[in-house]
Amino acid sequence: MDILIISGFLGAGKTTFIKALAKHTKKEIAILENEYGDVGIDGDILKKQTSGGEVNIWEMTEGCICCSTKRDFASSVLTIANSIDPECLVIEPTGVGFLSKILANLQQIEYEKIRLLAPITIIDGHSYMRYVQEYSVLYQDQVASASIIFVSKMEQATSDEKGQIMAELKKINPKGRIITEHYSLMNQSEWNRLFEVGYDGILLKPKKETELLDIDTFSLADAIVSSPEQLLLMLEDLIRGKYGNIIRAKGQIEARGQKFRFDVSDGQYIVSGADSELENKAIFIGKNIQRQKLRRNFFEKIKYIPTTNR
Repeated sequence: MDILIISGFLGAGKTTFIKALAKHTKKEIAILENEYGDVGIDGDILKKQTSGGEVNIWEMTEGCICCSTKRDFASSVLTIANSIDPECLVIEPTGVGFLSKILANLQQIEYEKIRLLAPITIIDGHSYMRYVQEYSVLYQDQVASASIIFVSKMEQATSDEKGQIMAELKKINPKGRIITEHYSLMNQSEWNRLFEVGYDGILLKPKKETELLDIDTFSLADAIVSSPEQLLLMLEDLIRGKYGNIIRAKGQIEARGQKFRFDVSDGQYIVSGADSELENKAIFIGKNIQRQKLRRNFFEKIKYIPTTNR
């Protein structure tokens, strides 16, 4: 799972940027929102407006992920990696979060299956000079810790004005890539590149052909569907290739209080009654498994991470 952080001060336009990002990628992504307060707002907006509601939106409230809830934050990221397992987790920290601390927190759980991408900071061009003076330490941290800086709300600015703010940002982050043109003007390859550059600035190596040929597995615990009919429809779609090239699948699933056992092999499936005392779980084996599509049959109502306390 790759992790892409979209940082920025309050009102900079992080949520709007993430909506555009979701529309310009074919990757399976999940979004982790951090709201500083009791009630999440941006998560509802993203859920409604990104990819027809097909993107998983998780929220954390009551505290900032860079400080007071570090353990809960790290645990939440690991939970998403081990259960949801999207291709990319997009993290939107609260606008008052220190990007350097968030990165340090994530580096503690980074390993071969969790990679940090080049972090992004969104800057409001109109408010930059005021905020950098009023919130100097926080604002400069968000700028200095980013690999890529997008300057928003500068569509009507002159080239001289854009050049001035770029010069100011370069003083804080001389090595960062600063983009003053609006991101809506980016082509598809530029959007793709946001998912291809690592935290160290090095282009990530694509998977080797031998790795792409390896058999993959995907398992689910607490496997529950809404009805027996949904189970049958899912199995029909499965053998027709909707969820990838699945050559074997089996498990026990609950549907409307009843237990069913299913077995898929050689393009055919069998469904029978099952022992009520056995655990609900399922496993899928094959190539190019579409985890996100499969998961929606089971977890379509589970969109948010439980609220955490300080």
